[in-house]
Amino acid sequence: MIPQSRPKLHRSEFTLGVLAGGSGVRAGRRDKGLMIAGGRTLLERTLERYGGGFAEVITCCRENAWFYSRFSNRVLCDVKAGQGPLQGLSALLAATQTQYLAVIPCDQYSLPLNWFERLSSALSPTVIGVFATDDDTHTPCCVLNRDVHSQVTALLTQGKRSLMALYECEGLKHIAVPGAGMDVDHTHALHGMIRRPPQ
Repeated sequence: MIPQSRPKLHRSEFTLGVLAGGSGVRAGRRDKGLMIAGGRTLLERTLERYGGGFAEVITCCRENAWFYSRFSNRVLCDVKAGQGPLQGLSALLAATQTQYLAVIPCDQYSLPLNWFERLSSALSPTVIGVFATDDDTHTPCCVLNRDVHSQVTALLTQGKRSLMALYECEGLKHIAVPGAGMDVDHTHALHGMIRRPPQ
C-alpha cells in the first residue's frame, strides 16, 4: 500500500497572532506597529502583505489597543510589562480558537511571500511547532499546534521568558527562511524595505 502524504494545512485552519508587546528599546521605545512610512503604519503594511486568508487575527500588544483593534478581530493587552515574547506566545495560544496558530511580529516586512507554506508544510503529528531562522538567528515567526501551550506554560512557571528555551523543546523544529530575522527599528529602515520589497 502506498503511504498517503499528509494533506496541506490551509491558512483558514490557522489564527494569525501578531506580537506587538515589545518594549521597542532599539526604536526609541516607540510602538513599532504605529511607525509610519509612505502614509501607512508598519502594522498595516505587515498585515496587508502577510495577513490574508487566516481564520482570525489576534494582536497581543503592550498599549494602544484602540489602534490594534482596527486591524484585528481581537486584541490582548499585556497585564504586566517586560514579560518577554514567551508570555506573548502563551497569551495567543490560550486565546486561539483554531488548532493552529501562525505568529509574526508587528514589525515584520522582510519575510518571503511563501513564509507560511514553508513553515506549515513541516508540521506533522510529531512536529507541533516550526520556527523560522535566518542566518542562524532565531525569530518569533512560527507556526504552532495549540498543544505547544502546555510546554510554554511549563517554561513560564520555571521563570523562563526567552524564546530560546522553547526552541529546544521536544517537537519543535527550525527552518531557514531568509529575511525572517530582519525587523524595523527606524523609519528610514522601513522606507528602504518599501523600496526593495522581499520576493
